[in-house]
Amino acid sequence: MIGQRLWVCASLFFKLMRVWVQLLYGTWKVSSLPKPIVSIFGGSRLRQDNIYATQAVQMAQWLIEHNISVLTGGGRGIMEAASYGALHNNGGKGRSMGIGVRDLGEKVRNPYVKEYFMLDYFFARKWLLTRYSVAFIVFPGGFGTLDELSEVLTLILTGKMKRVPIVLIGEEYWRPFMQWVTQEALKHGAVEQEHIKLFTVTDNLYQAFCLVRDECKMPE
Repeated sequence: MIGQRLWVCASLFFKLMRVWVQLLYGTWKVSSLPKPIVSIFGGSRLRQDNIYATQAVQMAQWLIEHNISVLTGGGRGIMEAASYGALHNNGGKGRSMGIGVRDLGEKVRNPYVKEYFMLDYFFARKWLLTRYSVAFIVFPGGFGTLDELSEVLTLILTGKMKRVPIVLIGEEYWRPFMQWVTQEALKHGAVEQEHIKLFTVTDNLYQAFCLVRDECKMPE
């Protein structure tokens, strides 16, 4: 019985050490990305001819042109589109990075992300995607995108992160989400009116860019 408990404790210790080493490595990698940094979230299943992928290309291109680095999950879909936009005319070389996760089945990174590394734990990637970013642009996606959005909002609400711009692209896509927030969560007291002001939903890509650029204190 004691031997089994020791084995469990030893196993947990080595797992925790592995997490610590990966976070340390990830911190070293991401901290090398020139500041300011903006994280772009979005679905990995969206095709590159999707309107939102096209917008992600444009958004990343604008950010790079204004010396704002782009951080993504390094996968397909919106992440691939953002990586492509960041490398427009090779101008984003050294200012774009992707962070993959092995246990998510992301065996192949997108072909446009040049600075890339993999972790074993999804929560470690989320921590790195939020730790150094001064703003977040959230394109349509699935459960993973919702998880990342919720993570950022929760960190702000609990005082673990200062308030930063959070922009959701696609009014039609996010309309059911906003209906749930305003007609259910707000009505039942699960969220407060001030919480809804933590993010902006828009179809205006340039408006979204300006919100992020102004936070980064970049000139016109």
